[in-house]
Order: sequence, then C-alpha cells, then structure tokens
Amino acid sequence: IAKYVDLLVSSAEEGFAKPDIRLFQIAVTRSKCDVTNAFMIGDRIDNDIVPAKIVGLKTIWVKQGFGQFWKISADDEKPDFTVNNLSELLNIL
Repeated sequence: IAKYVDLLVSSAEEGFAKPDIRLFQIAVTRSKCDVTNAFMIGDRIDNDIVPAKIVGLKTIWVKQGFGQFWKISADDEKPDFTVNNLSELLNIL
C-alpha cells in the first residue's frame, strides 16, 4: 500500500504517541491538507477517533480486532462513519 501513502507520521520519530493530539496536528500540518478534507481511519475509539475529532478530522471507525468491542458512551466517541472492513472505505472515500 506504500504507493498510496504520501506522508507517514510515526510516534517513535515524534517522541509521543496516540492519543496525544499533537500527532494528529503534525499530520495535518505536514500534509498541507485542510482539516475539513482529512479523515482519520482507525480501529480504536480512544486512541484514534476521540483525538482526531478534537483536531477536527472526519473519522472512520474500522470495527476490527480488540477495538471492535468498544461500547460508545459519549458524543466525543461517535465516529462520522463505521465500517466492518477496509473494503467498505470505498463507499465513503
């Protein structure tokens, strides 16, 4: 999938990890993408969806792995979209 990736922001390189919103802010800034046109696609509500929403990103929750069992209990946890597998992203993006 590397041919589809223009930018990679790594926790190890930046010195802090999700859910630290600085990681998301750096990704938006370096991509030079308007935050309203950007998506965070992740499988964790706490580490992916919540901090991405704080930054202003649209969010897509991929319900897989351990994260699929998360029970959404607050508005800040609600993703904009939910998919069960990556192929469903084609219907959104």
